[in-house]
Amino acid sequence: MKKLSTYFSVALLVIATAFFLTSCKSDKAAEATAQTQTQPKTNKIVKPTKLTPQQQAQKNQGQKQLRQAQQNNQQPRQRPKYEPGVPGGKINWMTFEQAEKAMKKKPKKVFVDVYTEWCGWCKRLDAATFADKRVADYMNDNFYAVKFDAQHPDPIKLGGKKYANPRFDASKPKRARNATHELAVKYRARSYPTVLFLNEKLDLIQAVPGFRTADDFLPMLQKFQAI
Repeated sequence: MKKLSTYFSVALLVIATAFFLTSCKSDKAAEATAQTQTQPKTNKIVKPTKLTPQQQAQKNQGQKQLRQAQQNNQQPRQRPKYEPGVPGGKINWMTFEQAEKAMKKKPKKVFVDVYTEWCGWCKRLDAATFADKRVADYMNDNFYAVKFDAQHPDPIKLGGKKYANPRFDASKPKRARNATHELAVKYRARSYPTVLFLNEKLDLIQAVPGFRTADDFLPMLQKFQAI
């Protein structure tokens, strides 16, 4: 009976030892699993695939076709049209001498368009603004309108004085830049186009440089006519 009790105790000890060893292995495995799960993943660097010459040529061709398609879809830029808002206008242009003669019969303020043959904006002023019926009608009713080439080669007599262009070079083409007439200097026309507003005594009220549309030009005429 004593031997049986001893065998039973040994058996229990073996079973307890085995259970302890198994439990320790499970704890270590769980710990290793936890460490694996919490360890940050390392991003792998993916090397670009090297294209063959044929594949590279196809890629370049595709990019070229895409650029062409994008260019075809772009709307072409539209240039502004220099046309009168109300067509049909015609200003009664005259020379300085004619305006001075008309002034003796009926005094009016004088409007002067100072231009040159090579001035592009001067031509746009003619085509878009002076050809507008609203501008032309108001001009003809309220001003004597003078058209004056700032590079005019000949002398002009105005207000009892003679103004000339002594440095004018007749050998240059008509549309080339040339010397400035003394009248343009007198009335401070330093760029083109410049429009002049003169009073009934042919004295300068103001010189206004630059291009303006008919919608902007008409209020300016009304302003100086009222001075």
